[in-house]
Amino acid sequence: MTEPGHHALPSSRKRVIVLGSTGSIGTQTLDVIAHLNGLHKRHEYATRYEVVGLAAGSDHKALLAQAQQWGVQDIALRTAPDTTPQGLKLRTGPDAATRLVDDVDCDLVVGAIVGIAGLRSVLRAVEIGTDVALANKESLVAAGSLVTRAAFESGARLLPLDSEHAGIWQCLAALDRHHPCPPLHAPDCVSRVVLTASGGAFRDRSRDQIEHATPQDALNHPNWDMGAKVTIDSATLMNKALELLEAHWLFGLPSKRLGAVIHPQSIVHAMIECADCSVIAQLGAPDMKAPIQHALCDAHRPPSCAPKLDVTRMGNLDFAQIDPARYPAIALAMHAIDAGGDAGAALNAANEHAVNVFMNEDLPFGQIDRCVEHVMSAWNTSPIRTLDDVLNADKHARALADEYCSVKGA
Repeated sequence: MTEPGHHALPSSRKRVIVLGSTGSIGTQTLDVIAHLNGLHKRHEYATRYEVVGLAAGSDHKALLAQAQQWGVQDIALRTAPDTTPQGLKLRTGPDAATRLVDDVDCDLVVGAIVGIAGLRSVLRAVEIGTDVALANKESLVAAGSLVTRAAFESGARLLPLDSEHAGIWQCLAALDRHHPCPPLHAPDCVSRVVLTASGGAFRDRSRDQIEHATPQDALNHPNWDMGAKVTIDSATLMNKALELLEAHWLFGLPSKRLGAVIHPQSIVHAMIECADCSVIAQLGAPDMKAPIQHALCDAHRPPSCAPKLDVTRMGNLDFAQIDPARYPAIALAMHAIDAGGDAGAALNAANEHAVNVFMNEDLPFGQIDRCVEHVMSAWNTSPIRTLDDVLNADKHARALADEYCSVKGA
């Protein structure tokens, strides 16, 4: 029997490639797929998911275990392992994930490789017309004009997988029930889209108190279980800055129609402010499985494996303005949106480099966003016409960031 509120779909199969399968989003995606296939067996959901490809960076043991569990033959690793079990088709090298996308027919690519390393494979999937459930925000931050143009030309859809962008998607769909799936550009009646930020591990500390915080301190997120890089970005609010750039490209919004607020509880994920002064918000428990399922299911709503939000027990919902002196990342994002061209690529590259140096304990925490500010203040924005333009900007921005870190390093 169909669950209340669930509209059954025609029986179908959906072939999925998971890029970044051993990371936080990748493993949770596989958990959601296992849950949905369980619903399919019990005749509660019409679609059965088949994992046809897996890609990871260097964790070959975890990847091989996933391949065995899911019966996947086609896999990719950025770093080659010492040995490869027989019966697997392994691609290795920096373009391994891209070759996997090229070689294996599928209906959906989950783009969950962290950082600029995920750009080529996401762009290739979009170019060949494959829908992408996008967790790799850097693909749009660095190369939004290329990715969105390729999606327009091929007909591929970009399905937001971040909780905030999934929240925007659901809020906008409430205004247009006939078009519940992206691309969804915000109509004129939407005055502003607002993302919420938890504030990360240091939201209750002053700038002086966190100047020399350790990586272990920064990784202690109060609400979310995320990968290391995203958790560090959450502590500087750079994660929210990158998400604002992503929202700009996903929903066609200029900087003046974008905003962010501190919301410590991480219950409200996004809000849209309408011209009639109404505000539409999307709420949910701080768990990634709900937005992952929303993307996998094309906005249909079968029963979820995510924790249920009990509004009678969630307590207060607090919101606060973001102090630009405490969190300069937001203003940097707005500048990159307004500048266009390769400014987003420079912002992303400078931040990635600074975070890596911090994680190696060679840069004080308080210097991460200052490094990005330094690079952006020296940046001469150029147009993006090809992927090489993006990669050249990335290389140049990293060089500028490296110069800064070598002077300001711990």
